[in-house]
Amino acid sequence: MASLADETRATLTPAMERPKRNLFSSWGVNIAIAFTALRTNLMRSLLTMLGVMIGVFAVTLAVAVGNGAAESITSQINNFGSNMAILVPEPDDGDQGGPPRRSLERGRLTMRDLKAIQNEVPGIRAVAPQLRQPVDIVVAGNSMSSEAVGTTPGYGEVTVHLADAGRYISNSDVRSAGRVAVLGRTVSETLFGEFDPVGETIRLNGVPFTIIGLLEEKGSTFGDDNDDTVIIPITTMRQRFVGDTLAGPDDLLLAFVGFEDGVSLAQGKKDIVAVLSDRYSVKPGETTPFKVRTTEEFVEATSVITGILQAVLVSIASISLLVGGIGIMNIMLVSVTERTREIGLRMALGARSSDIRNQFLVEAAVLCTLGGTVGLILAWISGLALSNYADFPVPVGIGTALGAIGFSAIIGLIFGGYPAVRASRLSPIEALRTE
Repeated sequence: MASLADETRATLTPAMERPKRNLFSSWGVNIAIAFTALRTNLMRSLLTMLGVMIGVFAVTLAVAVGNGAAESITSQINNFGSNMAILVPEPDDGDQGGPPRRSLERGRLTMRDLKAIQNEVPGIRAVAPQLRQPVDIVVAGNSMSSEAVGTTPGYGEVTVHLADAGRYISNSDVRSAGRVAVLGRTVSETLFGEFDPVGETIRLNGVPFTIIGLLEEKGSTFGDDNDDTVIIPITTMRQRFVGDTLAGPDDLLLAFVGFEDGVSLAQGKKDIVAVLSDRYSVKPGETTPFKVRTTEEFVEATSVITGILQAVLVSIASISLLVGGIGIMNIMLVSVTERTREIGLRMALGARSSDIRNQFLVEAAVLCTLGGTVGLILAWISGLALSNYADFPVPVGIGTALGAIGFSAIIGLIFGGYPAVRASRLSPIEALRTE
C-alpha cells in the first residue's frame, strides 16, 4: 500500500505544478494506474478475469457456430441446386387449411403435368422429372448398394451435377430407353478404385448397363452423399425397375424445376400452383394433390431454425458472462475497501470525485477487456479446431471479435459502476482515518 501511495504522490506532483492539466481525468493515466493495481494483486486479477473469459468464450463460440451452421446450410442448399422449385405428388392444403378432397388424397404428378408447366410458366431454365429406386450394383466380383435416379438431361442442368468424364445421358438415350448409366464418384471409387470406368459394363439389379460417364464430385447435402448415385434414363427406369409400382404410365416420384437467374421463385411457385390447380380442377381452399416448395423457402426455414438455436446457445452462454460480471463487482468492492486510505490520499491531494470514479471504472473495464480478449482467442482457436473436424465452418469474424471485446468492456463498466460510485463518495477525512 505504501509503494502505491508513493507512486500516487509521484504522479500527482506534476499535476500540482500544472493546475490546468488534471492527469486524473486522462484515460491514459487511469489505464496505467489500472494495470498497476492489477499487477499488485495478480492472482486475484487472473481469477476474476476467468469468469469474463469463460463468458466471452462461450458467447463468441455460440455466435460463430450459429453463423457457420447457417452458412453451411445455405451453401449445401445452393450446392444441391439454387433457384429451383421441387414438386412432390403429395396432398398439400398449403395455407388454406381446408378439408381434403377424396379424389385428390392420393396425390398425382405426371410427365404431362411437367410439360404443361414447362410450356406455360415463364422463366424456366430446365425441368428434371425423376423416378428413384434402390439398386444392387455388381461388377467383376465387386458389389454395393446405391440409388438409381431415372431422369432426363435436364437433371444435370438443374442440379449443376454434370459429367466431367465421358458424357451425360442424352435425349436420344431417353427416347430409346438405353441401358446406359452415369456413375457418381463414390460408386466409381467403390467398384473401380482409381480405374476409369467409362465404357465398362455393370449390372443394376441384374440388368446390364454400359457406363457412359462419371459425374463430377458434389459432396454431401445434410449428410446425404450426392456422389453415391447412378443416373440412368427415366424411360429405362420405368421399363426395367418401377413400371409395375406406378399408378399411371407417366407418373413421377418427384420433379425439379430450375428457373433462370433473376426470376422470382415466389412468383414461379405461384405460376406452377396455378397451372397444376387448373389441370386438377382444384378450387380455392381445397387440398391440392401436390406440394411445391422452393430452395428459397428451405433457406428461410433453416435460417429461422439456426437463428433460434443460436439465440438459445447465446442465452445460455450469457449466464456465464453474467456470473463473471457479478464476480467483477464483488472484487471491485473488495478493492475499494482495501484501498480506502489511497482514495482518501488522492482526494486530499486534489483528486475530484469524478477522477476516483473514472479510475475504478477504467480498472473494471480493463479487467473485463483482458478477460474478454483471452476468451476471444480461445474461441478463435476452438473455431479453427471445429472447422477442421466438423462438416461446417465456425468463423469468428472481425465484427464478432470487435463485438466481444466491446461487450466485455461494457460489462466491466456496468458491474464496476456501483463500486466506482461508492469509492467516489467516500469522505477524504474518514478515508484517511481508515486503518
